[in-house]
Amino acid sequence: MANDNAIFNAAIKMANEAIDLDRNKKYDAAADKYLSASETLYDFAKFCKNSKLKALAIDKAKQYFRRADALTNIGKKKIKVPSGGKGKGKKSDRDKDSDKSNDEDGEDSEMSDEEKELRKTIEGTIVTERPTETWGDVAGMTIPKQAIREAVVLPMAHPELFKGVRKPWRGILLFGPPGCGKTLLAKAAANECQVQFFAADSASLVSKWLGESEKLLKTLFQVARLDAPSLIFMDEIDSITGKRGTGNEGGGERRLKTQFLQEMQGVKSNRKKLVTIMGATNVPWHIDSAVLRRFEKKIYVGLPTIEGREKIFQLCTKGVDTDDTVNFNELAAQSEGYSGSDISTICREVVMLPVRELDVSGRLTDGDDILNVRPINQQDFFNVMKHIKPVVSDEEIERFKEWTNEFGG
Repeated sequence: MANDNAIFNAAIKMANEAIDLDRNKKYDAAADKYLSASETLYDFAKFCKNSKLKALAIDKAKQYFRRADALTNIGKKKIKVPSGGKGKGKKSDRDKDSDKSNDEDGEDSEMSDEEKELRKTIEGTIVTERPTETWGDVAGMTIPKQAIREAVVLPMAHPELFKGVRKPWRGILLFGPPGCGKTLLAKAAANECQVQFFAADSASLVSKWLGESEKLLKTLFQVARLDAPSLIFMDEIDSITGKRGTGNEGGGERRLKTQFLQEMQGVKSNRKKLVTIMGATNVPWHIDSAVLRRFEKKIYVGLPTIEGREKIFQLCTKGVDTDDTVNFNELAAQSEGYSGSDISTICREVVMLPVRELDVSGRLTDGDDILNVRPINQQDFFNVMKHIKPVVSDEEIERFKEWTNEFGG
């Protein structure tokens, strides 16, 4: 008990130091102290058996966290940031329109010195790009592709059609077994409608230092609004949106989840800025119910159909010589249960076989020999498939079906 009281007292001491810094207008240092005190109190509350003291600790933790969050917007010099961070130069009509809407929104047209620095920071964690993938690179998946077209591509390509009650989805969850093309779908969608694409690895967000994860996430959404229309893709979304009350989350995870919920709510309420959040997960049942509600559209990305598998075999051996025995339709029929990633692995192994044979025979070390690489054949595929088995089990597929029936998709 004495040890528990020591932890509680240490947190209160940090909070008092934060209050002194706050009064002296040292806001950054104060925010850090408030966050440290808040996290310490949350951790203390997990083990405290005194119900009254536990309630007091949680109440204080929330109070200090709110103050820390408020301090990030106090006393900072404001600077003008060009739309999309493109730098100087002649602006396009789209940039001018963006500047106009930014001025109307107020908060989106300005960023603090610290937030501008964080914008540089996200370059190391958030991939900002214009993808090169197209729908042609996505084999099969007719239903997921159509759902994404309606949810992302069409609203961004034809905003005039999505007004009033016909409003676009702002939160989309892609779920399904690993290796089935969720990331590829997101990139193809961004390329199809020519919008800025932000790819965030949720696991890397969690690993940031105390307080930095929330700031990074907040800056990501602010930059996405500046570059609107834009698409934020968050892989492994379950890493930051796990269910509350499990006893495994610390104060940092809770704050990051709270920040994410606030940002998603802000995206939904801002009709002037078309920002779409697309999350991907292999374990949708681990996601908190409050987060699931904000992902209005849920799309199941399952194992490829026989037509999809045939197309994947063709795409993954494109440019490699094949003999007359290769029958992609038969290979598709023999590979039921394989994911797109499994088939890609099979093809990579198959196309290496002729090269491996030359190497083993010693011909690659003979400089005078003219190398003739034999075409791959049907038996090559069958030999490789004996050793490479499907990663996804029938039990996993059944669980996805049950979750889809319960939550939609």
